[in-house]
Amino acid sequence: MLIGRSNPFFDKYFRYTVSWLLFGVFGPIYLWQWDWLFALFSIIIAFFLTIGADMIFLFIVRQKVKAVVKEAPLVATEAVRLRLERRGYLVLTNRFVLFVPVLGKIKTVYEANQIVRYKVEHLQLDLTVRFRNHHRFFSFYVISAKKLLPCLREMSGQHKSYKLEKISNLNR
Repeated sequence: MLIGRSNPFFDKYFRYTVSWLLFGVFGPIYLWQWDWLFALFSIIIAFFLTIGADMIFLFIVRQKVKAVVKEAPLVATEAVRLRLERRGYLVLTNRFVLFVPVLGKIKTVYEANQIVRYKVEHLQLDLTVRFRNHHRFFSFYVISAKKLLPCLREMSGQHKSYKLEKISNLNR
């Protein structure tokens, strides 16, 4: 999926570009000769193939999150989970962080207080999550980290490094 592409969201940008070129520019120019309503209908199709599809996907994701954790999402951004190369949305609620695929089941849910550390580098977001006996690392490509960072800072707070935590537990 990600091999040979410079951006993991290439297909979204490609869909936007092709839809607006075919239905938003060339369609109205060609269809104007018959009737202006055909041209208007072509522009409406371009809108639904781009922004409308994304709004429908986001609505589906919000409904899934409400059904699973019984909380409204604060932030939802498109993401690709690196290990599985699955596309979906990374969603933050008041107490949970979820990775929600649009057409699949939600399998990645963890509480916000379990986040030990996070690192953002360009489009890549790396999360270190503390579980009972170990730490797990989750890596995502996000389309934009601007909305995620303030919420992640607020949710995770100041944690010490998981290695320092292990050392302090050994000394007890």
